[in-house]
Amino acid sequence: MLHTLRRWIWIAWNPMRVLWLLVIFSGVIVPWLTRNHEVKAQRGEWYPFSNFPMYSTFEPTAYYVYITDENDKPVAIWQTFGTWPSAVKKGYDAFLKAEVVRLKEEAKKQGGKYSRRIVEMSGDECRPAGDAILRQLRDASPNQDEIRKHKGYRLNQVDITLDDGRIVQKTKRVGEI
Repeated sequence: MLHTLRRWIWIAWNPMRVLWLLVIFSGVIVPWLTRNHEVKAQRGEWYPFSNFPMYSTFEPTAYYVYITDENDKPVAIWQTFGTWPSAVKKGYDAFLKAEVVRLKEEAKKQGGKYSRRIVEMSGDECRPAGDAILRQLRDASPNQDEIRKHKGYRLNQVDITLDDGRIVQKTKRVGEI
């Protein structure tokens, strides 16, 4: 007990030495330990002690997705598919990024360049990603009784942009099964 008390007294009397130990640890040792991380952006990272702000800038556009039934009535995602709306958007984003890569490769083969942003893409260009996430949600749902209540599902994307100081929302259908 006396030894533990001495250790805490040492920390209390030498707070700057402890601070410098943490600085050395986070500035030298952690980057060295993470130098071979497979994701280049993660090398040297030690969340939450990152050396850059998470939200330093915001995109000028955004979008969200929602699911409807065959009659365009919104479907409760948690009760039907057993997942959260944020997980649906993240899954859709992953499929959409893969589709953008495919579109870029296809344009490159034809001698062109594909450089549209996600909010500029048409519903038909987004359709493979939307259909894929809907199939994945349908097949992986733990609530198959809820799934069978509807004949089909539609994924809608709402693009949000700023136009002359006004917020503009445009909805497009990006998936249907």
